[in-house]
Amino acid sequence: MKNWKVWAFTVPAIFIMLGAAVVAWLWRNLSTNWAAEQTAAQFVLDHTPIDRLQAYHVFTASGLEDVFQGTDAFHREWYAFYLPETNESYAVPAANILSPGKVAAKAKSYGLQLQASSLGYVTAEAADTLPASQHLVYELKGTIGSKLTFLYLDAVTGRVLWKYQLQSQ
Repeated sequence: MKNWKVWAFTVPAIFIMLGAAVVAWLWRNLSTNWAAEQTAAQFVLDHTPIDRLQAYHVFTASGLEDVFQGTDAFHREWYAFYLPETNESYAVPAANILSPGKVAAKAKSYGLQLQASSLGYVTAEAADTLPASQHLVYELKGTIGSKLTFLYLDAVTGRVLWKYQLQSQ
């Protein structure tokens, strides 16, 4: 009878310790993966009008940058762009740029079957290649016919800045 009590206590204790070890290992390994994004988000919250983040994505057309969408204290929508190389952020009211719906309509008018769109900030170094007003561009990915195509639109005017079409072999 005593043997049964030892097993009844030891086996659950071992499983609890194993579970705690797995949770600690996952926490240590997964929490460091988000350190850069957490730093970027905190910088944006500290240095822009945004006080509540709603969306996040990475824009890579003119170097790596973190793009945040959020609202200020008066519930106005903003976009903020964080550049990790220079530790700078830029904020733009969402009302100053084309809405995603208008961008999709522009893509359709150019014959692009839209698959994905991404808003980004063009740095001064890349402005010669993508001369956008206010340095804001939409990167559109889709197909024209059967060819994969990338369109870069000025996010304020909707003007095509650059078109890149992959050739099939």
